[in-house]
Amino acid sequence: MRDTHQKGFTLMEVLLVILLMGMAASAVTMSMSGADKKRELEKTAQQFMAATEMVLDETVLSGHFIGIVVEKESYKYVVYDEGKWKPLTKDRILGERQMEPGVRIDLVLDGLPLVQDDEEQDSWFEEPLIEKSEEDKKKFPEPQILLFPSGEMSAFELMFVSDNDEGKEVEALVVGDALGRLTLGREDGFDDR
Repeated sequence: MRDTHQKGFTLMEVLLVILLMGMAASAVTMSMSGADKKRELEKTAQQFMAATEMVLDETVLSGHFIGIVVEKESYKYVVYDEGKWKPLTKDRILGERQMEPGVRIDLVLDGLPLVQDDEEQDSWFEEPLIEKSEEDKKKFPEPQILLFPSGEMSAFELMFVSDNDEGKEVEALVVGDALGRLTLGREDGFDDR
């Protein structure tokens, strides 16, 4: 008599292996989604840092004052020319940068949040005391961060914030000091948020 022993896998064994591989892949994907969002924010922060360092070098070479206008979902570079802050529109790298949907920007200047209730609308530059129209404010926006021809700048903390797939807030912090140095995160590693 012949022994009819079968070689290979049964259909049930193959399906079980496929199921286990699918579960393992989904677990890896779910655990990496938060890390991917953090990496995206850090990439955005590094792009901001690279562009700002380039602009800071330009201020030293050209002697012009350049500023950064920060909105909740965008930022742009402006140059002080003929008594007005004018956006840099002809430069693809330095043009207005819109954030991806779901990403917002929080700015802290000199330890104070961007918007304060008792804040006066003082300018660093000689400007007439004529109230600007809304159209002029949009066309010639006043920057919150100033880059000086000496290589210095306004001290600030700029945070790119978003929610991951689990609804938890992830962020990437850019710190700029008065000497013109930019770092991703705090140098001491301390984050009070």
